[in-house]
Amino acid sequence: MKMPGACRRPAGTAATALLVTILACATAGAHDVFWSAGADADTLLEGHLAGHAHGGAANEPLEAARVAWLATIGADGARHEPPLPGAAPVTVPADGVADFALVDWGWWTKTAEGTVNRHPSEVARPLQAWRSQETVKHLRGWHPSLSAPLGRGLELTPLTDPRTLSAGDKLTVLVTLDGRPVAGAAVAYGDDTRGASGSDGLVNVRLRSAGLQVVRASLRRPDADLPRHEDVRTAVLTFDLVAR
Repeated sequence: MKMPGACRRPAGTAATALLVTILACATAGAHDVFWSAGADADTLLEGHLAGHAHGGAANEPLEAARVAWLATIGADGARHEPPLPGAAPVTVPADGVADFALVDWGWWTKTAEGTVNRHPSEVARPLQAWRSQETVKHLRGWHPSLSAPLGRGLELTPLTDPRTLSAGDKLTVLVTLDGRPVAGAAVAYGDDTRGASGSDGLVNVRLRSAGLQVVRASLRRPDADLPRHEDVRTAVLTFDLVAR
């Protein structure tokens, strides 16, 4: 998700407070990016996921130039990489079990006049800047291959088919960065922070109720090329849980 503003970290060293701040910074004032399932094609939208789930919010197709990579997983587990479209809407065939998109929001730079979607070198007197990327994964079905990450960006991967679970069950999710387990990523379920990924990249999430499930992760660290500024990665995993 794009990040129109920066947040200050709280005073002190409490891990929980830091996790809350990381996720709040990643979501405050931002729009969700998500896959909207259709009969023939799934569409990548930008707007408000909660409202979309209940048919109560206006959403728009995501700008095609923001999409850096697309992938779908077929019913046989085969990965397909559709060509990037030249214009919105961004769609993939609705004949697979999973959709994936890597969204590149580019650089955001905060100045005294406001925040602009530009590299800090292109702005006079930048105060703070961050590079932002996001992955968006939606599970329509399941294949054992989905228990392994696709390997692009910050990614959330369930180790088992979440559709077999019921409300109250725990789902184990692997958090990876470019395919490798990553520790310290803040993880939220719905609107609640659940904790951070461990040294093995794993985190457990207890599912509360049936319906659309939304798991998010966020990781902030100094940018490799401009350590004064930040590299911000986010990931979204969605799937439906049937009432039992």
